[in-house]
Amino acid sequence: MQFVSKCPFCSAEYDLNGAQVIGEEEDSTVVHVTCSECESSIVAVVAMTGLGIASLGLVTDMTVDDTKRFFMKGHGISSDELLSMYELMHKNEKGALKSLTKPKK
Repeated sequence: MQFVSKCPFCSAEYDLNGAQVIGEEEDSTVVHVTCSECESSIVAVVAMTGLGIASLGLVTDMTVDDTKRFFMKGHGISSDELLSMYELMHKNEKGALKSLTKPKK
């Protein structure tokens, strides 16, 4: 199977040994790949269809953990997360986006 082989940003060859399978369902697989050169990422969906193999790659800023959480079924935003977001935005409108996008430690 041919997979996306080059980074859309820097054209470096992907090291597919670092690709991580996020999830599988019947005839489809979701994979997260990060470029070893520029560290940009894609999420690819590879599916078997009646006409053969189809794939769709999406450029993303999500980490592997973000992607896993996004694709988890039944996992939504907790009431604590929603309340924290509301309080942050209500109290600090200008710095809210910066605070929300700051990586967790």
